[in-house]
Amino acid sequence: MKSSNIQVLPEDLINKIAAGEVVERPASVAKELIENAIDAGSTRIAVEVQSAGRKLIRVSDNGCGMSEQEIALALERHTTSKIAKLEDLFNIQTLGFRGEALPSIASVSRTKIDPNPSGAGVTVTVKDLFWNTPARKKFLKSPSTEMGHIGDIVSKYAMAKPEIAFELISDGKPLLSSPGTGKLKDAVLAVYGIDLIRELVEFSSDGAIQVSGLVSRPTLTRIDKSYENFYVNGRFVRNFLLNRALEEAYRTLIPNNRYPVGIVFIRIDPQQIDVNVHPTKREIKFVRTQEAMDAVRNAVRNALSAMAGVGSGEVGKDVGMGIGTGEWGLNDIDQLPIPHDQTHIPSPLPTPNIEELKLEVTAVQPLLPVYQLKQTYIVATDGEELALIDQHAAHERVLYDRLGKSPDVQGRQALLLPETIELNPKESAALQENLAYLAGLGFDLEEFGNDSFILRAVPAVATRAAAKQLLADILAELQSLGRSAQLEIKRENIRKLIACHSAIKAGDALTAQEMNQLIRDLYSTDNPLTCPHGRPTMVRIGQEELKKRFAR
Repeated sequence: MKSSNIQVLPEDLINKIAAGEVVERPASVAKELIENAIDAGSTRIAVEVQSAGRKLIRVSDNGCGMSEQEIALALERHTTSKIAKLEDLFNIQTLGFRGEALPSIASVSRTKIDPNPSGAGVTVTVKDLFWNTPARKKFLKSPSTEMGHIGDIVSKYAMAKPEIAFELISDGKPLLSSPGTGKLKDAVLAVYGIDLIRELVEFSSDGAIQVSGLVSRPTLTRIDKSYENFYVNGRFVRNFLLNRALEEAYRTLIPNNRYPVGIVFIRIDPQQIDVNVHPTKREIKFVRTQEAMDAVRNAVRNALSAMAGVGSGEVGKDVGMGIGTGEWGLNDIDQLPIPHDQTHIPSPLPTPNIEELKLEVTAVQPLLPVYQLKQTYIVATDGEELALIDQHAAHERVLYDRLGKSPDVQGRQALLLPETIELNPKESAALQENLAYLAGLGFDLEEFGNDSFILRAVPAVATRAAAKQLLADILAELQSLGRSAQLEIKRENIRKLIACHSAIKAGDALTAQEMNQLIRDLYSTDNPLTCPHGRPTMVRIGQEELKKRFAR
């Protein structure tokens, strides 16, 4: 009879397998230890790391503490004080409950738990992470990237629990300190800085599902969803349906390719959610998903509707890329003369002479402008066809090609008044990692305190751009691409961002000379018919189309 190949795995191997699910990187260790400290009723939590968590992660708290016997028991698998029976699993009020975190961490590190002498609080020290699993260690990213993830975790819980004072120290340097006043704005200020907090509005709603927090005015947007934070019953969670609900509240208020800032808290009956769908508890399921989405969307939409100015036609005029939706009358149409040479602009003519246009069209300037419609489109012609040129898309193409003529931006423009840039730890790590690259682009940045930098200059072509918004979007793009991205892809994406931010916006009034120059510049590019994102720069209407439209 054939012997069985099935065997019971040794305990050490079981722990290491569990660690693979729970401990992905140093930030995972910080998350689990912070959650334990919160569940212990702490009002102060200090996180200290060395070498971005590879060498040391130490979390100290002033919670209820543990006895020596409890510490020994806590290091055993599936031991927990959070649940005792099956029913408890569907009424979870704490962040931790699975009983896997500490033994999983201890199986891939040198872990020590020390009770404070007073009996209040403990200190958990994790050294040499993945020392006995080198295959896992090689998958860690650069120190700045790993430190960014740790900073992100501490930031998330500092905002989740504004009544707790958090401190993050990296290699002896303080990176984050929240006051623990219990006020959400104070915690958000510690994480995101004063510039962002000024653009946030507090809101709350009642009902079976309570929604509250801070959301951004439509004038503040981001290039990705990284500033959308959701907390369900105090737990930071990821749920793409919650993202969608928040974004739906901003529909028609911000451009389609921009995202709001939100710190959104949802209070719901624990029996209406399932937090036990992922080993790290970062995902969540709702019993009635649509009700949760409706609660978020309606609460945020009501807050936005209550803001002064919403519905006046101004919202969306200067958000993100600044694409405008304002109203203009006939008096705003700029009737243009047709230049007889490239240096002299004669007095405005009430009606341009089409026959004269034929004589002025050249290879350098195949189209001549007639007027600017709604300060967004240039109406032009070559005497045979009409062309509608999107001034923003056209200028984007011009700047993108100009940026691509050399690896680095040609020159930089000093700011009249240097600007202070306040970043969260993850952004700060990305900036420090790419300082040399950004300097090559034309940015002059100098470190100024914890996660703060002084911006003294921008690329010469970016003088029209909002410097802080441009830099924020570039950092988001660099984080998204990561260090492994090919240099050419990175350069291409950053060129698109700089061109987009720096280009003429919809709603910008242009003189006749500026329109002529834009058309000449557009036709000097390699691809004048599309912007860098693939959108058309112009629509042409020929005589056959006109005949068809007029049924001739």
